[in-house]
Amino acid sequence: MEDAIEQLDNLARSVGECTRCDGLVASRLRAVPGGGHPHCSVMVVSLGPDPADEEAGRFAGQAAVEALAEFMPALAKSRDQVYTTTLVKCVPRDGGALRDPEAGELEACYPYLSRELTITTPHYVLTVGESTTRFLLGKLFKNPPFAPGDSLELRLFDNPAFKIVPVAEPAELRSRDTKERKEYTERLRALAQVMGL
Repeated sequence: MEDAIEQLDNLARSVGECTRCDGLVASRLRAVPGGGHPHCSVMVVSLGPDPADEEAGRFAGQAAVEALAEFMPALAKSRDQVYTTTLVKCVPRDGGALRDPEAGELEACYPYLSRELTITTPHYVLTVGESTTRFLLGKLFKNPPFAPGDSLELRLFDNPAFKIVPVAEPAELRSRDTKERKEYTERLRALAQVMGL
């Protein structure tokens, strides 16, 4: 049986060769697979790769983790326990301008994320941003465990295999007032301790 590293390498090759979404294939520099510890305790999932990750050929989600580490420093110090990835593996663009992934693109890419979850077996999955959270919870739960208007940030959602913890996008956090940012940062640091980071 293949070990986790070999399985992730094979998955990265599949991602790199993927042609499921014509629009993404036509506008991408390269597909950007996830990466990190093959048996992570924490997986960080954001919506799509940052152009900086695509340009540098880094793992998907690296830019998001670096930005989130401003509020949760333990993420940067615990790279040996973290795997970073995204819902879609290509930077979504229209005519060169960045855009959000379309529903069909999210669905087409979901098998890659599902495989990453199966291989790495994280204990916690941090979902970055509301769009990422709502999509993943919708895939993992037959009946979504939230109402349409509910705030999902820093709630704990139990899946049989792991716990999902939604966090705000770093850019959105920076826009909050100083007191709110400080409180959120304290909660993220406490969360890092619970997760063993």
